[in-house]
Amino acid sequence: MLTKSERCALFRERLSASMLKRALNRTSLSLLAGVDRSTISALLNEHHVRLPSGHVVADLAAALGVSTDWLLGLANSTQSPGEILKESLEVAPTSPGPADDHIERWLRESIGAKIRGVPTTLPEFMKTQAVLQLEFASYAGKTPQQAGVHQEKRLRLTRMVGMDCEMAMPIQTLHDLANRAGLWADLTAAQVKEQLILIADLCDELYPSTRLHLFDASAHYSAPIVVFGQRRAVIYVGSAYFVFNTREHVEELTRHFDQLVRDAKILSHEVANWIRNLA
Repeated sequence: MLTKSERCALFRERLSASMLKRALNRTSLSLLAGVDRSTISALLNEHHVRLPSGHVVADLAAALGVSTDWLLGLANSTQSPGEILKESLEVAPTSPGPADDHIERWLRESIGAKIRGVPTTLPEFMKTQAVLQLEFASYAGKTPQQAGVHQEKRLRLTRMVGMDCEMAMPIQTLHDLANRAGLWADLTAAQVKEQLILIADLCDELYPSTRLHLFDASAHYSAPIVVFGQRRAVIYVGSAYFVFNTREHVEELTRHFDQLVRDAKILSHEVANWIRNLA
């Protein structure tokens, strides 16, 4: 906790630094902020140990393009809470074109970094045409053909040198697929086997740069997420992607994903054989 004199000194230091950064002298700041020049001079006087009134702080902060909390030493960022929130959270709407463009751009920007993900159903780049037809035949936002094009792009990106992709998904999803239960009820037995074998083959082909773990959904729940290195984390909510850009959010979702891996029932080096046995 700062003392009154320490807070006054910090206010004076930040006021002076902001004026210097914006090339403002006392007169120009007075005109810009609508604050008496004598008031500004008093605030810059090292012997002055009083903070200005709230409206003066607000006028000075607005003129200098900083937050009042920062001027008063209550925050370490010059940005307002609204500006920080705007930078820390984006909402990217999904649609047949732009949604795919978002993911592909984020993947390219993350080459060389570790990408962690929990898929919505099956990993996007591991789906057969029959599964794409089933999932997107009645989907308003994307046709099966568009989904197939996107799937091929994702697979090419995943095969690129430098990609490091780790995924975790519920073991129950694959059990349901094998039993043609729930979402998968309209698939034939041959289509189910084809899908399972494709996942197993790709797990073998892409390992160790791409790793798939299976966790128990009765012990852990996860929304569909992707963490792109330390740069951003994305939660898929159906009609939009919620994109978090702050270190704290990225670290929290990374910890969540790592917990899924630590408690996985089937680890990545065992998954291909396990899925073949399931098929």
